[in-house]
Amino acid sequence: MIIALFGASGRLGQCVIESATAAGHTLRLHYRAKPSENVPEFSTVVVGRLDDPTAVREVLRGADAAVVVLGHKPDARVPYIADATKLVVSTMKTLGQSRLLVVTGAMVGHEKGPVGIGMRLLSMVVRSRTADGMMEDRDEQERRVKASHLDGWTVIKPPRLSDGPVGDVDAGATQGVGLRSSVSRKALAKFIVQELEAPQFSQQVVYVAGR
Repeated sequence: MIIALFGASGRLGQCVIESATAAGHTLRLHYRAKPSENVPEFSTVVVGRLDDPTAVREVLRGADAAVVVLGHKPDARVPYIADATKLVVSTMKTLGQSRLLVVTGAMVGHEKGPVGIGMRLLSMVVRSRTADGMMEDRDEQERRVKASHLDGWTVIKPPRLSDGPVGDVDAGATQGVGLRSSVSRKALAKFIVQELEAPQFSQQVVYVAGR
């Protein structure tokens, strides 16, 4: 399988690269600057802005599926993720592609879902302390994916991410997440690759937590 990955330079993106490569898949990787880390042999690296249609199209060219694991840096002040995801979606439609996995977060979006009261209260605190527009950017990203009309979209909502080892996860539309919930980036990356290989949650929002 050829996988287009947006967010390749981040910690989760690096875990997706590792997991997908170990499973024998070919990667087309988007970077906003020339990568300092080594990339797997036979991978294609595309360097460009996320608002550049030519760069986004090149990443998606020939791909069987796309994965978006973009995230704001702690000091970010300019929202960009919703617009970048919108461009990915529109380009996929132009290319006749449909399989899209997007990682957001358990505190993203306005639907309550299977989120514990403690997590909801924490979400309120985080929103009050985050720079204007940043959480709303993630909300809008999720909304645009769900409204994309792509046949194979999946929104993945993990709780707190950790740097723990690969492990198993529990996943589902009703999978509960709370303040103590977490999942390692390696375990989440493994789940992403498994969902690409054998889709279970097309056109669904799925919550994921480590066991």
